[in-house]
Amino acid sequence: MEGLPTFKEIREAVREGKIIGFKCRKCGHKSVTPMVYCFKCGGKDIERVELPSTGKVLTYTIQMVAPEQFINEVPYAWVIVELDDGTRVSGWIPFIDKPKDLPIGQRVKMVKTYKPGIVFEKVTG
Repeated sequence: MEGLPTFKEIREAVREGKIIGFKCRKCGHKSVTPMVYCFKCGGKDIERVELPSTGKVLTYTIQMVAPEQFINEVPYAWVIVELDDGTRVSGWIPFIDKPKDLPIGQRVKMVKTYKPGIVFEKVTG
């Protein structure tokens, strides 16, 4: 992978179960949001990195009504996940309908999928 990733490369990586991000070589700040300069220090030496595919749920909201592309997954939780390296990403977990089904701090891992966005599943055990 040379240079910064394109949106197409990011989408293809997600389908393969990988999260591609951006890292500032000056301060080490990482983000999944495309950046040409660092949001933290303003540095312009940005590189592509593969981020961890596991983390913990920080917060979420349960969606009971969904757009058409999610209709077979309702209800689902739209989640903010802190990856194991501290980077935060948003994604979703299908078939969550009660808060007791997804406690804050729940370990999750990304799954390969053809579905839109980053899909996580709960890690058991």
